[in-house]
Amino acid sequence: MILWGASKQVLDFDLSEREYCQQCRQDQDFGLRLKYEHGHFYHLFGWVMSKQYQLVCPDCTHGWVVNPRAAEALIGRNPIPFYQRHGWLVMLALAAIIGVAALAHQPAG
Repeated sequence: MILWGASKQVLDFDLSEREYCQQCRQDQDFGLRLKYEHGHFYHLFGWVMSKQYQLVCPDCTHGWVVNPRAAEALIGRNPIPFYQRHGWLVMLALAAIIGVAALAHQPAG
């Protein structure tokens, strides 16, 4: 049985920016969050399918999209775990190692 699928995640950060919320009609501390979707194979070998950084009002969730480079510069790193971002590279490396080992151990003939 092959186990593959997709998952959606939302990460909130302790970063905020004071802005006027047009929905609430008052100043609010808009929080930074990341919404992303990743595909996976056996929940280990993943890849990011989409990601979006947002500044969001804490009361009404109204907000706007933020540039990913600017958001990651504020955070200091890419917050998506390695296996969800680049797990597919590990899967490729393992497949190559197994393939080379299988070819190397064939009987001479």
